[in-house]
Amino acid sequence: MTTIKAYAWQFVALALGALLLMQTLRLADAQTAEAQAIATLNTERATSERQARVLSENYRTLEGNHRDEIAKIGAAASAAIAAADSDAGRARTAAHGLQRDLATYITAHRVATQARAAAGNCTADTAPLDLLADLQRRVDERAGELAHIADTARARGLTCERAADSAHAVSERAQKQ
Repeated sequence: MTTIKAYAWQFVALALGALLLMQTLRLADAQTAEAQAIATLNTERATSERQARVLSENYRTLEGNHRDEIAKIGAAASAAIAAADSDAGRARTAAHGLQRDLATYITAHRVATQARAAAGNCTADTAPLDLLADLQRRVDERAGELAHIADTARARGLTCERAADSAHAVSERAQKQ
């Protein structure tokens, strides 16, 4: 019986040794798999970070280009508005010249009317001429104001349209990346 007990203990020890060896091999396999998983994870992380940096740089470039484009559009709009202001100034100068010419004509007409009246001819009423001069002056001023409003509105509208087109183009380029 002692021999059976000794063999049983040897068998149990051998079984425990086999189980221990099996567990050790499984642990080694698990550690190897863990090391491989960590290596794969680190590689994927590095690749993702690289891709994120590249994408970020591309977006920064797109944003910078868009900002430059908007600045150019703004400068062009400012120039167009300045040209509209300049045109309005020239129109006002021309209107003042026309008003001076009209005033000279009215003065000459009044002098002629007074000369006829002094000569005994009938006196003409200058009120319609004054009314016509006033109406012409007001129409000319309003036309100048409306032209200036239309010119600046057009310049601003074109600016807005160009900015929207630029933003749309940047959005399309960003989506392609």
